[in-house]
Amino acid sequence: MIQSKKMDLKLDARALQERGQLRSVRYGDSGITLNDRVLVEDDAPAIGQPQGVVDRAWFERLQLGIVLRKELLLDDARALCARLVFAGIEPDDNTSPLYLRVNGVDTVRPPSKWFHPYARQYYTNDWGGSHFDNWFVVDIPTGALCAGKNEILLWSDSVEPSWEIMVAADGEYARGSRTRSAHPDRSAKSRDGGKTWDSERLGWKDEIDGEYCVRLNLQRYAQSGVYVSPVIDLAGQSGIKNFLRVCQSHICWEVEVPDECVARVRTRFSDSPLPSAVGWSDYAVLDGALTAPEGRRYAQFEIELITNNPLQSPCLHGVSIKSTLVESPQIGVLDYRFDRIEDNRVVRSSVEYVYEDFAALTGLRKDFDLDGILADSSGEFDAQLRLLRWAYQVPLGALDPYAWRYADLLQTQRDSQDDLILNGDYGKRRRDGHCLFSNLALVAACTAMGYPARWVNISAKHTYGHEVAEVWSNEFGKWIFMDATRDYYLYDPENGKPLSLVEIGDRLSEVMPGPATWEFPVQWRIPNKAALSGVRVAYREGDHPYPVRSDDEVEGEDLLMYKGHIQMPLRNDFASNPHPVPWRLSSNWGSDQFYCYYSDQFPRKEEYAHQTNRWQDFNPTLNGAELFLCETDQRGVINVEIDTETPHFDAFIVRVDQAEERVLRADFFVWNLHEGINHLQVRTRNSAGVCGAVSQVTVIAHQSN
Repeated sequence: MIQSKKMDLKLDARALQERGQLRSVRYGDSGITLNDRVLVEDDAPAIGQPQGVVDRAWFERLQLGIVLRKELLLDDARALCARLVFAGIEPDDNTSPLYLRVNGVDTVRPPSKWFHPYARQYYTNDWGGSHFDNWFVVDIPTGALCAGKNEILLWSDSVEPSWEIMVAADGEYARGSRTRSAHPDRSAKSRDGGKTWDSERLGWKDEIDGEYCVRLNLQRYAQSGVYVSPVIDLAGQSGIKNFLRVCQSHICWEVEVPDECVARVRTRFSDSPLPSAVGWSDYAVLDGALTAPEGRRYAQFEIELITNNPLQSPCLHGVSIKSTLVESPQIGVLDYRFDRIEDNRVVRSSVEYVYEDFAALTGLRKDFDLDGILADSSGEFDAQLRLLRWAYQVPLGALDPYAWRYADLLQTQRDSQDDLILNGDYGKRRRDGHCLFSNLALVAACTAMGYPARWVNISAKHTYGHEVAEVWSNEFGKWIFMDATRDYYLYDPENGKPLSLVEIGDRLSEVMPGPATWEFPVQWRIPNKAALSGVRVAYREGDHPYPVRSDDEVEGEDLLMYKGHIQMPLRNDFASNPHPVPWRLSSNWGSDQFYCYYSDQFPRKEEYAHQTNRWQDFNPTLNGAELFLCETDQRGVINVEIDTETPHFDAFIVRVDQAEERVLRADFFVWNLHEGINHLQVRTRNSAGVCGAVSQVTVIAHQSN
């Protein structure tokens, strides 16, 4: 007898954001709203040292008579808070204020030693000082802003040069961006106190055309953004899906839409739980609630949030689904129960990361005999540790920051027996050269061997920081931090598992009495390094006599305090695509190619536009096979669909019971059960031949009475 039943499913904003994708929207206490920060800038593609320029000529030195003018365009002047953000240098022990005028409204930024006495990194050379450029933040009155062109003037009344402001050179724009290939000509300098202006000869040597690195960070809502839901089972089932039909489903979105705001909902439907499956309907725009098409079991929606008032945002609070389900009878002679399911859940980022094709580094793999180095490794993680040690030892040249390629960096050296020469012990803990270089070597080697890896910048003090790497571990099912400059990583002392940078930052947060900001960095939140003993991490040392942490070496604790703010470029395909360059020779990281992770204890850095506080966005899960098992109208016949997020995916490797593994390039197959114990194993394989973690299911079946 065919029976029907009712199903009520409610998903609040917290549940929706867990596996959803948030594009220019964010999740907060009130729900899912538009991003609440907007960065206005025109210098990011070209920031850093221009090619061939020396003597810090890409900085403007302020002194009596010199006035800088910067123009920034605003579509709307309304904001809850406004900050002027600029890249520059303040001399050690500076005593001269910086004067700012925004549309005729004056603001004074006193010397840091008086204005922010705890921010020693800005005015003493023990933490950086004048040999590093930094980002400075100055609050400005929102009432000074206007729609359209905003004029910003900066000057100093010191006789000798005091403050310096960075110039982004026009010639670097095409190198740093595919879309912003030239500067918009919104910067000028006056040498006579503002009487006449020169927009072509900037910098203290009057030799650079470009833009001053001056930005506006506004606390206001973005104009638009999109939330994309995960695939939703209208039957409300997870795990094993019963054989039934959705004969009616009513979907209602709880969206708060203030005046001057719009929320547009688009939905699509399918018979498959896979977002990439063939057969999905086109997205359709709807107004209000929706009755789903009969027989379609799966839905996905996206909601576009729009505002014409930057002080207001639509807010998605949740969605409710009421369905009528019909249980259809099954035929056959097998009864069964699912005994065990070990699955690898797919969690996708809201942003796209471009992974290098493993084949692009085949030459590196061969030239450095990486297969030989890993030949007798005991497993994947052991292999990755061997690559870490290799990157610590491999001879490196100088990376050309203006022609970004792995090939420029790695140096092949062989002895008379044609064996590769690696550096021996350095006589100190840190290997020579820029910290970026050895970790790029690690990223390149891991990628060549089929292990997704990425370059990450860490910094908790100020702009100055440290370059490290993270590698995806199939064995641990997570990203793990590694540092090839010192051949070490951090792990959980309770279980021995290596940690990701997000996890390390979370643990560091536990001992901090307050948030780490630019004026109160970690080093002032934790002035006594003894407090770091409370951070739940342990140091893995390499097999050499120079530990990161010892009685006479406290470098490990210093490095731990860097692991708060995290930013990375959204690609590692530098072998096949060196353009645009993500970084130039400079201490500065202010490019628009960086994506940043922040938390309550490590708040957003004002100079960056692209930020997230969701671990899902920063740490997507890779190489897993998520299994969707659905009963059919025949007992003992199971439809298996597989979802994955595998860079350069090749195939699924499937084993049923004790049979030989078979290669499956489709994402669907039929599993015919037999009486007794049924066992299914599925894993992914990428184009380099590396397999992901195994997902497995055990089903016990018997003859029905």
